[in-house]
Amino acid sequence: MLRTAVATAPATARSLTRMIAGGAYEEFRRPPVRRVPGSVPRTGFDPTAPGVIADPHPHLARLREHPVHVNEKLNVWMLARYADVTAAAGAHDVLSSASGILMRAAPMQTVVTTDNPDHDRLRRTIAPAFTPAAIRRLEHTLGEFVMPGLDALSTGAAVDMVQALTVPLPVSAIAVLLGVDRSRWQDFREWSNDVTTLFGVRTPADLPLVTGRALPNILALRNLIDGEMRTRTAESEDIVALLRRARTERLMSPVEALSAAMLLLVAGNETTTNLLGSILIALAGNPDLYARLRDDRALIPRAIEEGLRWGSPVQWVARTALAPYAVEDTVIPARSRVVLFYAGANRDPARFSDPAEFDIDRKALGHCGFGHGAHFCMGAHLARLEVRVALDALFDRYSRLELAGPVQWTTTPSLSGPTVLPMRAAA
Repeated sequence: MLRTAVATAPATARSLTRMIAGGAYEEFRRPPVRRVPGSVPRTGFDPTAPGVIADPHPHLARLREHPVHVNEKLNVWMLARYADVTAAAGAHDVLSSASGILMRAAPMQTVVTTDNPDHDRLRRTIAPAFTPAAIRRLEHTLGEFVMPGLDALSTGAAVDMVQALTVPLPVSAIAVLLGVDRSRWQDFREWSNDVTTLFGVRTPADLPLVTGRALPNILALRNLIDGEMRTRTAESEDIVALLRRARTERLMSPVEALSAAMLLLVAGNETTTNLLGSILIALAGNPDLYARLRDDRALIPRAIEEGLRWGSPVQWVARTALAPYAVEDTVIPARSRVVLFYAGANRDPARFSDPAEFDIDRKALGHCGFGHGAHFCMGAHLARLEVRVALDALFDRYSRLELAGPVQWTTTPSLSGPTVLPMRAAA
C-alpha cells in the first residue's frame, strides 16, 4: 500500500496543482465588483463565515429585497430570489460550472463542475447506478443500516443521532454502491470530512493550504479506488466497476474516475446526513406531526420534500459568467462569480407561503433541495429512499422523539445540517 501511495502521490499532486493554478487564474481575471455602479445594493453577508452558517435566513431575507447584491470583500454577485435563482441555475450556456461550485474558483472534472459536453459524458457513465430500479434493490440493505441507530434509542438515554444514524446510513449506502469491502467503511467518514473541508475555502490563499491538509486522505481514497478497480471483473456491476470500464474504454480519464468517486463519497454522504438530521429536528419539535406521519406512512414522501425545501442541505452553489448576464435591469459582467442561494429560493415567500414553517401540506414541488437544471442531483432517488426507510423504521418502534440537549450545526460552507443531535425516544 505504501509503495502504491508513493507512486500515485505525484499524479495526484499534479492534478491538485492544476486545480489551484486554474482557480488562481480565474480569480485574477474576475472583474472587481467595487467598480459596479452604486445603484447595485452592497452586502457584507459572508455565507462562509462560521457564525452565520447555522442560520443564514435573516441575511437571505435581506438579499431577497433586491434582485441582485454584490459583496465587495468576497468579490461576488449574489442571487436569493426563487425566480432569479432557478433562472440562473438553468442558464448553463451563460453561467458556467466549469470553475467549480465553491466560493473561490477550483476547476475539477466532475459531473457537478463541468459544462456540456463533458457534463453529459460524465453523467451518462455513472447514471446506471442511480436509476430508480437500481436504487430500489438497496431497500432491504438500507433497513439493516438503520437498525443499530434505532437500537441505541431503546435504552431511553440520550443518543447522538448523527453518530448513531444520520452518518452511518448514507456512508454505508455509498460504500455498497461503490462495492467497497466492509472493512474499509470506517475510513469513509474521515475521508469525507477532509474532502468536505475544500468547501470551506474563503480566500484564494486558503485553497492550497486546505488542499494540502486534505492531501493524505485524498491519496488514501485514490489508492483504495485504484485497488478496488484491479479486483473488478467484466461481470461486476457496482460503481467502481462502471468507473473501471469507463477508464478502459477511455470515456473517463483516471483523474475523472477518482474525482467521481470523491464526489459520490461527499455528495452521497453529507447531503443525506444533513437532510435526515433536519427532518429529525422538525419531528422532535412537532409531536403532532410525528404522530400524523406514524399513523399515515403515505405522508412520508411529502415530509421528505418539505425537509429538502425547509432544510436546504446544500445552501448555495457558485457559477462563473461566460458572458454578460442580466437579472432584471442589472447586467452581471462576464467572468464574474455568481452565488446562487438555493436556501434563499427555498424560503422565498413569493414562491412558498409561510416559508419558515415545516408544513407537509404545502406543495413543496419545485424546491431547490436537490439543485435545479442540468445539475439536478443524480442521487435524489437514493437520498429519498434512505430517509424514507429510516423514518419508516423509526415510526415502527417509537411513539415519540425529542431533543435531549443542544444541537450543534456544521461549519462547512454551502452545507447545512446538525453535527451533534442528542435525542431520546419513547416506545
